Amino acid sequence: MTDWHVDDELATRYSGGALGGTAAASVEAHLLACERCRGSVATAVPEERLRRMWGEIAEAVDAPVPGPFERLLRLVGINEPTARLLGAAYSLRLPWLAANGVALLFAVLAAGIDDRWGLLWFLAVAPVLPVAGVALAFGRGADPAYEIGLAAPYSAFRLMLARAAAVLVTSAGLAFAAGFALLGRDWAVVAWLLPALALTALTLVLSSRFEPAPSGAALSLLWLAGVSAFAIRDEPLAMFGTAGQVTALAVVLVSAALLFLRRDRYQSEGSR
Repeated sequence: MTDWHVDDELATRYSGGALGGTAAASVEAHLLACERCRGSVATAVPEERLRRMWGEIAEAVDAPVPGPFERLLRLVGINEPTARLLGAAYSLRLPWLAANGVALLFAVLAAGIDDRWGLLWFLAVAPVLPVAGVALAFGRGADPAYEIGLAAPYSAFRLMLARAAAVLVTSAGLAFAAGFALLGRDWAVVAWLLPALALTALTLVLSSRFEPAPSGAALSLLWLAGVSAFAIRDEPLAMFGTAGQVTALAVVLVSAALLFLRRDRYQSEGSR
């Protein structure tokens, strides 16, 4: 191997991809030990091909590593572009999900105390977590992939609903798991669900005119203020009774109708 070197013709054929498998393997084995021939081959590579190769390498190196949620979406059949747009939301990443889990754990532990205030704490916190997650799932100020989302072949309305649904299902799953594990079959395991849906739907409606994060924060504060007001009047669970559940259901239905009627506004807001 030390007496044989890659001549100009062979270097040109190799750099152009014209050599067969065996000959190409022989040249590559020689190049590993011969600096002189590596230089000859390098100068023979067409500049256009070299730029293309470096571009492919840079793209592979710079490509973001899919997170656990994105990989899970692909496993259940969601296509890669949609999984990427959903997984880019901060509230669908491990730090946020871990924070949700810790908050729910403390809420459920409080609910396990033989005291109505502990149960009220769980019921008040559980609906707020999905709202906060949805508020951070889209919008100019919260979405790290906001500009990419605008350029993607998805309407802003469709992307908003997809992320909101993903956040809601994830948060609800955590709340159900934590509540069922520590509260068993108690009614409190599901009493927070309709209020959570109502607050989330209202956040989406308000997002047609305002940024999602302030909208979600304002609704969460109003919700906690309402729960506190009934608690002060010695009716801590009034918002979770029959009247409260019916009201929450009505809010969900009205909000769904408003979302449908105002769906075009989300696209115009996103294009600003």
